[in-house]
Amino acid sequence: MKFNTLLIILVVVMVGMTAINMFMAFNNRLDIDTLSSNSNYSYDYEGRATLDIETEIIFNKPSQMTQFLEQYDKPQEEQLTDFQESMNQFAESFSRQMFVEDFQSTATVLGSNRVKVIEHAVIAGFAAVEDGVVNTDMGEMEFDLTGEAYSLTVSLPLDATIICVDPAPTFSADENVFVWTDTGKTNFPKIQFARGE
Repeated sequence: MKFNTLLIILVVVMVGMTAINMFMAFNNRLDIDTLSSNSNYSYDYEGRATLDIETEIIFNKPSQMTQFLEQYDKPQEEQLTDFQESMNQFAESFSRQMFVEDFQSTATVLGSNRVKVIEHAVIAGFAAVEDGVVNTDMGEMEFDLTGEAYSLTVSLPLDATIICVDPAPTFSADENVFVWTDTGKTNFPKIQFARGE
């Protein structure tokens, strides 16, 4: 069985994207619940995104937890290759190429059936860029942000000119930093921005 953990976390917190089918095929339907998830996406002007995701999950079948943790024994290069393959399939939904420049993943066992996963990835082409305008739109993809333990933060360059943000964030943590939390099922934010004058 072959899967990568960042894709697992993406699927755990999102619904309505093609990666769900890959997830189910790779994992034979892991029986897990997400206890908390904090996702941070930072974009640059070239459409590159840095993803930092911290998620705590509980395994309803402890044997699946062992199987899940075995993936962390893979060499870093193999994890990066696996993740790139998954991103290639994911990118087909958006008719653009996504290139994984960095990928790091750790899992910490918190109890007999609880794991905290911390993921870091840098992906070129994660956002579309046309005529200097970066567009983070991911179509029908949604985050499940039900409860205060779930949040999504999107950070843009400080000097960026914001063209639109949809849906409206729960609050702005700082200039060009937008946060969605406890909003239920929420479309992945469509943010358009360009380099400031």
